[in-house]
This record gives sequence, C-alpha cells and structure tokens, in this order.
Amino acid sequence: MYNLVRGPLFWLSIAVFIGGTIYQGVRFFLLSKKVSPPYRIALLNLANGPRHQSFFGRIGHFLKMGQYTVLGVHPVTIIVSLIYHLCLVFTPLFLMGHNELINFSLGMSLPALNENTSDILTVVVLLCASYFLTRRIVFKKLRSISSLTDYTVLALATMPFLTGYLAYHQIFNYRTMMLFHIISGELMLAAIPFTKMVHLIFFVFNRFFVINEHTLGQGSRVWS
Repeated sequence: MYNLVRGPLFWLSIAVFIGGTIYQGVRFFLLSKKVSPPYRIALLNLANGPRHQSFFGRIGHFLKMGQYTVLGVHPVTIIVSLIYHLCLVFTPLFLMGHNELINFSLGMSLPALNENTSDILTVVVLLCASYFLTRRIVFKKLRSISSLTDYTVLALATMPFLTGYLAYHQIFNYRTMMLFHIISGELMLAAIPFTKMVHLIFFVFNRFFVINEHTLGQGSRVWS
C-alpha cells in the first residue's frame, strides 16, 4: 500500500493537477476576449482609476478600493487569509523532507526551510484553518451560505498539514500518519483545478490579464 501511494498514485495526482491546470487555463482564454486600448481606458475610468497607471499606482488604487470592500469590513479575515495562503503554498514547496524526495526523484530541489520553521508555519496554517472553520460555524450569515463542498475544500487543504504535523511529532502511529499525509496531499493536489482551490491558479489570470478595478497588471482581456 505504501509503495502504491508513493509511486503510481503520486504520479497520477501530478498528472491530474497538470492536466486540470492546462484545462482551466484554456477555459479561461475561451471565456474571455482581448479588447482594444480604447475599451480598456473606458473600463478603467468606470473603475475610478487613472488612464495611465504604473504598477505601484495600481497597487495603491487596489488598497484604496479595499476600504469599500471586504478589506475594510473584515481586515482581520483578510490578514489571516493572506497569511494562510502564503503558508499554504510556500511551506510544502520549501519543506526539507519534500525537497529530499524531489532531489531523490528528479535530481534537483528548491532551497529548504529548517525543520523548526516548517513546524511553526504548519501550526500557523492549522490555526488559520481553525479560524475559517469557526467563522463559518459561528456567524449565521456564513453558516447559511456554506455547503458541504466548502467544508470539504477546507478539509482537503488542511489535512496534509495536520497529518504531517502528527507524523513529524510521532503522535499516533508514524507510518499510518505518513500514509494519510501522502494520500491527503495527493487528493489536495488533484482537487485544486476542479474545486474552489482553483483560485490559486486563477489569481494570476484575474489580477494581471482581466480588466477590472483590482487589476494589478496592464490588463488586456474581459469576460465574454
């Protein structure tokens, strides 16, 4: 079972992730269209943005708009969300154990965090996930619009960190926790392109390609 999970199922999850990402990328360009500069200028005017903004000017405008959006209404949630997403992406990439496996399989690796730092970042992810879960349960408005899918996606994103933490500290059986850790990581990876976690991919498209009041790049496309 252990060899199956570390071998064929691992490469299957990689293939599903890459294939799903390509599919979503193609779908993005099919659902959007390129527009000419005059239309771009008009749209930026509607967004109360200057006609010719620098990159940093757009960031300033984005922050200014934040006071009228969720950034201004729920700043704590925005901060927790930012920390959560950063740790969610960078902790697995720079985890020493993961890089050792990558180096063994591919002969290359990324810079690795020390184990104490990785452990702290894992705890941060778990605390942020607990915040999101508690928020959905406690606040009536969020609870009313939350579906089983929302809780499932949160679980898929969190379980690799929880099982990895339990395995590292040898809480419960180490081999069993490592098996759950690998399986949960593969499930999360395969699910990214096909669940709400796809925003990890679409963030780049939305902020740098699609024209709206939150565009950070020049923007050249609108939704069809």
